[in-house]
Amino acid sequence: EEKLYESDLDGFIREAVEKGNYALAIRLYYLAVIKELSLSKVIKWKRDKTNRDYLREMASSALHQPFKEATRAFEHIWYGEHALQKEEYDRLKPRFADLVNQAKAIIPTTPSNQENG
Repeated sequence: EEKLYESDLDGFIREAVEKGNYALAIRLYYLAVIKELSLSKVIKWKRDKTNRDYLREMASSALHQPFKEATRAFEHIWYGEHALQKEEYDRLKPRFADLVNQAKAIIPTTPSNQENG
């Protein structure tokens, strides 16, 4: 988390899956979502922010609802001491991967590409 922007999260996800640590893989996917949302300027990443802080920042984003659902799933798995099995991981993985890809596709809004009005 300290070096979120420099981390090879895909490699860490593959390693977690190979070791059967599906809860960690979901946590890493969630961090990948946060990383891409931050790079796309939808949120501002800070290590001490909560998931609720990010949800508030995304209130007007088209990705708010999918991110909310991903947050709920992640928190249930990571903090709920839920032993995630491979079948459930296989069901959740596409949702997280799609959200990462959707966040990557967002064109960051900067003053130079906003309309003057």
